[in-house]
Amino acid sequence: MKTHVRMTAAALVLVGVTTACQQTTEGSVAMTTEPGPPLTSSPRTPSSTVPGLPGLPGLPIPGIPLPTRNTDLPVVPAPPNALSMTCTEFNELDEATRVAVIREILKQENNPLGPDGESIGQMLVEAACQFLPQATVNEVLLGAPPP
Repeated sequence: MKTHVRMTAAALVLVGVTTACQQTTEGSVAMTTEPGPPLTSSPRTPSSTVPGLPGLPGLPIPGIPLPTRNTDLPVVPAPPNALSMTCTEFNELDEATRVAVIREILKQENNPLGPDGESIGQMLVEAACQFLPQATVNEVLLGAPPP
């Protein structure tokens, strides 16, 4: 008899749980046409912007430090094959020569990074060339094969 009572109690609990989960409450979503409080923004400093992105001058980046590169690099000439250099060749260069290759490629007319895109271009190429060793640096930066 105890088993019969337990089975009945378990069935009642199961029915109660399943029907309680299926109930919906009628109502509507509250909508208003009244304006809310004014939006305020914190003052931004000029140092918290991304310089040199075409079409996005002074894009605010709150609290995110911008990456920088070593500015103590010597200025060296670009190698003769700078415009046709593969990523494999680029990865074997020292940092000063890498920057020279980037500068040479960014001298072209169809440069999407703008005049201040040297450090952005260097980060882009160094990251992409790890995964695309057969691509040319020109393709990575400008999206097209060398002229």
